[in-house]
Amino acid sequence: MLRLDPAPLLVRDRLMGGLVGLVLGDALGVPVEFGSRRERDRDPVRGLRGWGTHAQPRGTWSDDGALALAQADAFIRHGWQPHRHLEAFAAWRDHGAYTAHGQVFDIGGTTATALDRFRRGTPPEQTGGRSERDNGNGALMRILPASCWWAGAPLPVVVQRLGEASALTHAHPRSRWACAWHAVIAAGLLARRPVAEGLAAAALDLAPRLPPAERSALAPLIDSRCLYLPRAAVPSDGYVVSTLVAACWCLHRHDAFEAVVLEAVNLGGDTDTTAAVAGGLAGLRCGLTGLPRPWIDALPRAAAVLDLAERFAEAVLAPSHVGGTCTSRMSHAH
Repeated sequence: MLRLDPAPLLVRDRLMGGLVGLVLGDALGVPVEFGSRRERDRDPVRGLRGWGTHAQPRGTWSDDGALALAQADAFIRHGWQPHRHLEAFAAWRDHGAYTAHGQVFDIGGTTATALDRFRRGTPPEQTGGRSERDNGNGALMRILPASCWWAGAPLPVVVQRLGEASALTHAHPRSRWACAWHAVIAAGLLARRPVAEGLAAAALDLAPRLPPAERSALAPLIDSRCLYLPRAAVPSDGYVVSTLVAACWCLHRHDAFEAVVLEAVNLGGDTDTTAAVAGGLAGLRCGLTGLPRPWIDALPRAAAVLDLAERFAEAVLAPSHVGGTCTSRMSHAH
Protein backbone atom coordinates (compact mmCIF):
# COMPACT_ATOMS: atom_id res chain seq x y z
CA MET A 1 0.00 0.00 0.00
CA LEU A 2 1.20 3.51 -0.83
CA ARG A 3 1.83 5.49 2.37
CA LEU A 4 3.39 8.76 1.35
CA ASP A 5 1.06 11.38 2.81
CA PRO A 6 -1.10 11.64 5.96
CA ALA A 7 -3.98 12.86 3.76
CA PRO A 8 -4.94 10.01 1.40
CA LEU A 9 -7.36 12.23 -0.52
CA LEU A 10 -4.41 14.36 -1.60
CA VAL A 11 -2.53 11.28 -2.78
CA ARG A 12 -5.65 10.12 -4.61
CA ASP A 13 -5.88 13.49 -6.35
CA ARG A 14 -2.23 13.28 -7.42
CA LEU A 15 -2.58 9.69 -8.66
CA MET A 16 -5.55 10.70 -10.76
CA GLY A 17 -3.68 13.77 -11.94
CA GLY A 18 -0.80 11.63 -13.11
CA LEU A 19 -2.85 9.43 -15.41
CA VAL A 20 -5.04 12.22 -16.75
CA GLY A 21 -2.01 14.49 -17.11
CA LEU A 22 -0.28 11.87 -19.24
CA VAL A 23 -3.28 11.67 -21.56
CA LEU A 24 -3.47 15.46 -21.82
CA GLY A 25 0.22 15.77 -22.63
CA ASP A 26 -0.13 13.12 -25.31
CA ALA A 27 -3.17 14.85 -26.82
CA LEU A 28 -1.34 18.18 -26.94
CA GLY A 29 1.52 16.62 -28.87
CA VAL A 30 -0.37 14.46 -31.37
CA PRO A 31 -1.19 17.20 -33.92
CA VAL A 32 2.41 18.45 -34.14
CA GLU A 33 4.36 15.19 -33.79
CA PHE A 34 7.57 15.11 -35.86
CA GLY A 35 7.56 18.88 -36.41
CA SER A 36 10.89 20.57 -35.77
CA ARG A 37 11.75 22.83 -32.87
CA ARG A 38 12.11 25.67 -35.33
CA GLU A 39 8.53 25.09 -36.47
CA ARG A 40 7.32 25.21 -32.89
CA ASP A 41 9.25 28.42 -32.27
CA ARG A 42 7.44 29.96 -35.25
CA ASP A 43 4.07 28.46 -34.32
CA PRO A 44 4.07 27.47 -30.64
CA VAL A 45 1.37 25.22 -29.26
CA ARG A 46 -0.67 27.07 -26.63
CA GLY A 47 -3.50 24.60 -26.13
CA LEU A 48 -5.24 21.58 -27.57
CA ARG A 49 -5.35 21.50 -31.37
CA GLY A 50 -6.95 19.21 -33.90
CA TRP A 51 -5.87 17.48 -37.11
CA GLY A 52 -2.24 18.11 -38.03
CA THR A 53 0.21 15.20 -38.26
CA HIS A 54 -2.23 12.33 -37.75
CA ALA A 55 -5.43 14.07 -38.94
CA GLN A 56 -7.15 13.45 -35.61
CA PRO A 57 -9.81 15.58 -33.89
CA ARG A 58 -8.89 17.89 -31.04
CA GLY A 59 -8.08 16.09 -27.78
CA THR A 60 -7.22 12.74 -29.37
CA TRP A 61 -4.53 10.77 -27.58
CA SER A 62 -2.22 8.26 -29.25
CA ASP A 63 -0.55 4.98 -28.32
CA ASP A 64 1.11 6.66 -25.32
CA GLY A 65 -2.17 7.43 -23.57
CA ALA A 66 -3.94 4.29 -24.74
CA LEU A 67 -1.23 1.94 -23.47
CA ALA A 68 -1.02 3.81 -20.15
CA LEU A 69 -4.79 3.47 -19.74
CA ALA A 70 -4.52 -0.21 -20.69
CA GLN A 71 -1.78 -0.75 -18.11
CA ALA A 72 -3.81 1.03 -15.43
CA ASP A 73 -6.88 -1.06 -16.23
CA ALA A 74 -4.85 -4.26 -16.08
CA PHE A 75 -3.59 -3.31 -12.62
CA ILE A 76 -7.14 -2.57 -11.46
CA ARG A 77 -8.45 -5.89 -12.71
CA HIS A 78 -5.55 -8.25 -12.10
CA GLY A 79 -2.75 -6.60 -10.13
CA TRP A 80 0.58 -7.63 -11.57
CA GLN A 81 -0.06 -10.49 -13.96
CA PRO A 82 2.16 -9.76 -16.97
CA HIS A 83 0.16 -11.79 -19.47
CA ARG A 84 -2.98 -9.83 -18.52
CA HIS A 85 -1.16 -6.59 -19.22
CA LEU A 86 -0.09 -7.86 -22.60
CA GLU A 87 -3.68 -8.90 -23.28
CA ALA A 88 -4.77 -5.33 -22.56
CA PHE A 89 -2.07 -3.99 -24.91
CA ALA A 90 -3.15 -6.44 -27.59
CA ALA A 91 -6.80 -5.42 -27.15
CA TRP A 92 -5.70 -1.87 -27.91
CA ARG A 93 -3.68 -2.85 -30.97
CA ASP A 94 -6.15 -5.36 -32.39
CA HIS A 95 -9.53 -3.88 -31.42
CA GLY A 96 -9.00 -0.19 -30.60
CA ALA A 97 -9.63 -0.57 -26.87
CA TYR A 98 -8.57 2.42 -24.73
CA THR A 99 -8.44 4.70 -27.77
CA ALA A 100 -10.18 8.04 -28.19
CA HIS A 101 -12.22 7.04 -31.25
CA GLY A 102 -12.01 3.26 -31.52
CA GLN A 103 -9.06 3.17 -33.88
CA VAL A 104 -5.27 2.88 -33.65
CA PHE A 105 -3.32 5.35 -35.77
CA ASP A 106 0.18 5.06 -34.31
CA ILE A 107 2.29 2.20 -32.96
CA GLY A 108 6.01 1.84 -32.40
CA GLY A 109 7.89 -0.93 -34.14
CA THR A 110 9.32 -2.48 -30.97
CA THR A 111 5.88 -2.57 -29.35
CA ALA A 112 4.28 -4.03 -32.48
CA THR A 113 6.89 -6.79 -32.64
CA ALA A 114 6.44 -7.61 -28.95
CA LEU A 115 2.67 -7.93 -29.40
CA ASP A 116 3.16 -10.12 -32.45
CA ARG A 117 5.35 -12.40 -30.34
CA PHE A 118 2.70 -12.48 -27.61
CA ARG A 119 -0.03 -13.38 -30.08
CA ARG A 120 2.16 -16.26 -31.33
CA GLY A 121 2.34 -17.65 -27.78
CA THR A 122 5.68 -16.28 -26.60
CA PRO A 123 5.81 -16.07 -22.77
CA PRO A 124 5.63 -12.51 -21.35
CA GLU A 125 9.19 -12.62 -20.08
CA GLN A 126 10.41 -13.09 -23.67
CA THR A 127 8.17 -10.74 -25.67
CA GLY A 128 10.17 -7.51 -25.37
CA GLY A 129 12.94 -6.44 -27.73
CA ARG A 130 16.39 -6.89 -26.23
CA SER A 131 18.78 -5.23 -28.67
CA GLU A 132 20.28 -1.78 -28.20
CA ARG A 133 18.09 -0.61 -31.05
CA ASP A 134 15.05 -1.43 -28.90
CA ASN A 135 15.63 1.58 -26.64
CA GLY A 136 12.90 3.78 -27.96
CA ASN A 137 10.57 5.39 -25.44
CA GLY A 138 7.67 2.98 -25.98
CA ALA A 139 7.85 1.49 -22.49
CA LEU A 140 8.63 4.74 -20.68
CA MET A 141 5.64 6.46 -22.27
CA ARG A 142 3.16 4.05 -20.62
CA ILE A 143 5.09 3.21 -17.42
CA LEU A 144 3.42 5.71 -15.08
CA PRO A 145 0.79 3.27 -13.74
CA ALA A 146 3.56 0.79 -12.87
CA SER A 147 5.60 3.54 -11.20
CA CYS A 148 2.55 4.45 -9.10
CA TRP A 149 1.66 0.82 -8.38
CA TRP A 150 5.03 0.19 -6.73
CA ALA A 151 5.61 3.67 -5.28
CA GLY A 152 6.95 3.28 -1.76
CA ALA A 153 7.91 -0.37 -2.29
CA PRO A 154 11.41 -1.52 -1.26
CA LEU A 155 14.00 -0.55 -3.83
CA PRO A 156 14.80 -4.11 -4.97
CA VAL A 157 11.09 -4.62 -5.67
CA VAL A 158 10.90 -1.36 -7.64
CA VAL A 159 13.90 -2.32 -9.77
CA GLN A 160 12.63 -5.83 -10.43
CA ARG A 161 9.00 -4.96 -11.14
CA LEU A 162 9.63 -1.86 -13.23
CA GLY A 163 12.13 -3.89 -15.23
CA GLU A 164 9.51 -6.57 -15.80
CA ALA A 165 6.88 -3.99 -16.79
CA SER A 166 9.25 -2.38 -19.28
CA ALA A 167 10.34 -5.73 -20.67
CA LEU A 168 6.85 -6.62 -21.86
CA THR A 169 7.79 -4.55 -24.90
CA HIS A 170 11.27 -3.09 -24.26
CA ALA A 171 13.61 -5.54 -22.54
CA HIS A 172 17.03 -3.96 -23.06
CA PRO A 173 18.64 -3.03 -19.70
CA ARG A 174 18.65 0.66 -20.60
CA SER A 175 14.89 0.79 -20.98
CA ARG A 176 14.41 -1.22 -17.81
CA TRP A 177 16.62 1.14 -15.81
CA ALA A 178 15.07 4.26 -17.31
CA CYS A 179 11.69 2.98 -16.13
CA ALA A 180 13.10 2.34 -12.65
CA TRP A 181 14.44 5.92 -12.67
CA HIS A 182 10.97 7.13 -13.59
CA ALA A 183 9.48 5.20 -10.67
CA VAL A 184 11.79 6.75 -8.08
CA ILE A 185 11.15 10.24 -9.46
CA ALA A 186 7.39 9.56 -9.48
CA ALA A 187 7.46 8.40 -5.85
CA GLY A 188 9.25 11.60 -4.93
CA LEU A 189 6.63 13.73 -6.66
CA LEU A 190 3.84 11.83 -4.91
CA ALA A 191 5.61 12.60 -1.64
CA ARG A 192 5.72 16.29 -2.64
CA ARG A 193 9.45 16.44 -3.22
CA PRO A 194 10.88 18.60 -6.04
CA VAL A 195 11.98 16.82 -9.18
CA ALA A 196 15.61 17.70 -8.42
CA GLU A 197 15.36 15.79 -5.13
CA GLY A 198 13.69 12.85 -6.86
CA LEU A 199 16.37 12.74 -9.51
CA ALA A 200 19.10 12.90 -6.88
CA ALA A 201 17.42 10.10 -4.91
CA ALA A 202 17.21 7.99 -8.04
CA ALA A 203 20.90 8.50 -8.72
CA LEU A 204 21.84 7.68 -5.12
CA ASP A 205 19.68 4.56 -5.00
CA LEU A 206 19.99 3.23 -8.52
CA ALA A 207 23.37 4.27 -9.91
CA PRO A 208 25.34 1.81 -7.71
CA ARG A 209 23.19 -1.01 -9.10
CA LEU A 210 23.60 -0.08 -12.75
CA PRO A 211 25.41 -2.46 -15.09
CA PRO A 212 28.73 -0.79 -15.99
CA ALA A 213 27.76 -0.79 -19.66
CA GLU A 214 24.79 1.50 -18.95
CA ARG A 215 26.51 4.13 -16.82
CA SER A 216 27.55 6.41 -19.65
CA ALA A 217 24.16 6.20 -21.35
CA LEU A 218 22.37 7.26 -18.16
CA ALA A 219 25.00 9.82 -17.11
CA PRO A 220 22.72 12.87 -17.73
CA LEU A 221 20.32 11.43 -15.13
CA ILE A 222 22.99 10.24 -12.71
CA ASP A 223 24.64 13.63 -12.25
CA SER A 224 21.44 15.70 -12.70
CA ARG A 225 23.09 17.86 -15.32
CA CYS A 226 20.03 17.35 -17.50
CA LEU A 227 18.15 19.82 -15.30
CA TYR A 228 20.45 22.67 -16.21
CA LEU A 229 20.85 22.22 -19.96
CA PRO A 230 20.20 25.17 -22.25
CA ARG A 231 17.02 24.62 -24.25
CA ALA A 232 19.00 24.10 -27.45
CA ALA A 233 20.72 21.10 -25.87
CA VAL A 234 17.56 19.39 -24.56
CA PRO A 235 16.83 16.30 -26.70
CA SER A 236 13.32 15.61 -27.93
CA ASP A 237 13.71 12.52 -30.10
CA GLY A 238 12.26 9.06 -29.54
CA TYR A 239 15.17 7.65 -27.51
CA VAL A 240 14.23 6.54 -24.00
CA VAL A 241 16.94 8.51 -22.17
CA SER A 242 16.22 11.63 -24.22
CA THR A 243 12.56 11.53 -23.27
CA LEU A 244 13.18 11.19 -19.55
CA VAL A 245 15.84 13.91 -19.68
CA ALA A 246 13.47 16.30 -21.48
CA ALA A 247 10.60 15.56 -19.08
CA CYS A 248 12.77 16.22 -16.01
CA TRP A 249 14.07 19.42 -17.59
CA CYS A 250 10.54 20.69 -18.20
CA LEU A 251 9.47 19.80 -14.65
CA HIS A 252 12.46 21.56 -13.15
CA ARG A 253 11.86 24.66 -15.27
CA HIS A 254 8.16 25.15 -14.48
CA ASP A 255 5.74 24.60 -11.62
CA ALA A 256 2.33 24.82 -13.29
CA PHE A 257 1.06 21.83 -15.24
CA GLU A 258 0.21 23.85 -18.36
CA ALA A 259 3.68 25.38 -18.49
CA VAL A 260 5.37 21.98 -18.16
CA VAL A 261 3.46 20.27 -20.96
CA LEU A 262 3.55 23.24 -23.32
CA GLU A 263 7.30 23.49 -22.84
CA ALA A 264 7.56 19.78 -23.65
CA VAL A 265 5.42 20.00 -26.79
CA ASN A 266 7.24 23.06 -28.05
CA LEU A 267 10.57 21.24 -27.96
CA GLY A 268 9.36 19.63 -31.19
CA GLY A 269 10.27 16.17 -32.42
CA ASP A 270 8.55 13.34 -30.54
CA THR A 271 6.07 15.80 -29.10
CA ASP A 272 3.35 13.42 -27.94
CA THR A 273 5.64 11.15 -25.94
CA THR A 274 7.79 13.91 -24.45
CA ALA A 275 4.66 15.71 -23.33
CA ALA A 276 2.97 12.49 -22.15
CA VAL A 277 5.89 11.60 -19.86
CA ALA A 278 6.27 15.19 -18.67
CA GLY A 279 2.50 15.52 -18.25
CA GLY A 280 2.20 12.34 -16.25
CA LEU A 281 4.90 13.43 -13.82
CA ALA A 282 3.56 16.98 -13.64
CA GLY A 283 0.11 15.55 -12.93
CA LEU A 284 1.51 13.60 -9.98
CA ARG A 285 2.91 16.86 -8.64
CA CYS A 286 -0.10 19.10 -9.35
CA GLY A 287 -2.93 16.63 -8.85
CA LEU A 288 -6.14 16.42 -10.82
CA THR A 289 -7.28 19.70 -9.28
CA GLY A 290 -4.19 21.37 -10.74
CA LEU A 291 -5.00 20.36 -14.33
CA PRO A 292 -6.88 22.74 -16.65
CA ARG A 293 -10.50 21.67 -16.62
CA PRO A 294 -11.27 22.94 -20.15
CA TRP A 295 -8.54 20.65 -21.48
CA ILE A 296 -9.96 17.67 -19.61
CA ASP A 297 -13.47 18.42 -20.84
CA ALA A 298 -12.15 18.55 -24.42
CA LEU A 299 -10.88 14.96 -24.28
CA PRO A 300 -13.01 12.45 -26.18
CA ARG A 301 -14.58 10.07 -23.64
CA ALA A 302 -13.41 12.34 -20.82
CA ALA A 303 -15.81 10.76 -18.32
CA ALA A 304 -14.40 7.30 -19.02
CA VAL A 305 -10.82 8.53 -18.66
CA LEU A 306 -11.66 10.14 -15.31
CA ASP A 307 -13.51 7.03 -14.16
CA LEU A 308 -10.54 4.80 -14.93
CA ALA A 309 -8.14 7.25 -13.26
CA GLU A 310 -10.31 7.30 -10.14
CA ARG A 311 -10.54 3.53 -9.92
CA PHE A 312 -6.81 3.18 -10.50
CA ALA A 313 -6.09 5.59 -7.64
CA GLU A 314 -8.45 3.64 -5.39
CA ALA A 315 -6.74 0.37 -6.31
CA VAL A 316 -3.30 1.79 -5.54
CA LEU A 317 -4.50 3.09 -2.17
CA ALA A 318 -6.51 -0.03 -1.23
CA PRO A 319 -5.23 -1.79 1.91
CA SER A 320 -4.89 -5.04 -0.05
CA HIS A 321 -3.31 -3.16 -2.98
CA VAL A 322 -5.22 -5.23 -5.53
CA GLY A 323 -7.95 -4.03 -7.86
CA GLY A 324 -11.45 -5.38 -8.01
CA THR A 325 -13.06 -7.24 -10.85
CA CYS A 326 -15.19 -4.35 -12.08
CA THR A 327 -15.62 -3.87 -15.80
CA SER A 328 -13.91 -0.83 -17.29
CA ARG A 329 -15.76 1.26 -19.85
CA MET A 330 -12.35 2.14 -21.31
CA SER A 331 -11.71 -1.50 -22.19
CA HIS A 332 -14.12 -1.35 -25.12
CA ALA A 333 -13.67 0.49 -28.36
CA HIS A 334 -15.95 3.53 -28.63
